[in-house]
Amino acid sequence: MIEIGIASDNFRHDDRSVRYVFDWCRKQRCNTVEINTVNGEDFFEGLGFSPAVSLSVDPVELRRELDSFGLKVSQLDCHYALHRWQSIPYMINGIKLAKAIGCPYIATTDGAEVPAGMTLDQVFDRAVYHLTEALTVASTHRVGINIEPHGPLTTNQELMVRLMRHFGKTELVGVNFDTGNTFVAGNDPVQMVEALLPWIRHFHIKDVAPELRSHIGKDTGIAASEVHVGQGINADNIRKIVQILKKANWSGVMTLESKGEANTLKSLEWFRRVVG
Repeated sequence: MIEIGIASDNFRHDDRSVRYVFDWCRKQRCNTVEINTVNGEDFFEGLGFSPAVSLSVDPVELRRELDSFGLKVSQLDCHYALHRWQSIPYMINGIKLAKAIGCPYIATTDGAEVPAGMTLDQVFDRAVYHLTEALTVASTHRVGINIEPHGPLTTNQELMVRLMRHFGKTELVGVNFDTGNTFVAGNDPVQMVEALLPWIRHFHIKDVAPELRSHIGKDTGIAASEVHVGQGINADNIRKIVQILKKANWSGVMTLESKGEANTLKSLEWFRRVVG
């Protein structure tokens, strides 16, 4: 069964708190949220202007707050470029918090560019090493790590399939498929979903504004869609992907990513009609 989720990061653009996001989800009768995280302390979060959660938060209190709003968490966003050593503690701390609040996955990705002095193959090898380090904790906690297409490594379909096959021996490494990033990177999101479907555990549903047509194939992703989901040039691909998933009896959460509260509400209304 397809469930619809809301990304807390959508509300970052409106300077809202995570509690505001929780209340918004309850009012819109959407009981699944995906939470952005910081590995440390963010003063914007502390002041109530950021819809993120520190990985050092008291998990019991966070779980209590989520329960009070009738919410479950589908995934914790722990994005720190996989070729950087900091991605290891970020993932490990995310896994521990996810386990404590009953969340099944964390998400990570690579950086926007291949670092100076490195090749894409070297980025791949380092990502494998860092993921392997985090998998020790993922295994004991039974929390999955989902890789999101958002950089030169992860928006490369051949390398993503190779990465998934490398970890084929474990169910703990999968894909958080992003419809917008894959499209902006120059891929056919429908075809890429078909290629990665055995490993897809979670989705980010992101449209693409018409103004970005000239950027297709030149960038590797966008933080959030400037238009609501269904309004942009990626809407037909999203419809087709939903049909593929229904035909395959895929079950999981498809989180809406669109910039701002107004766009998020319109995205939810449109996507509810698409999912049916």
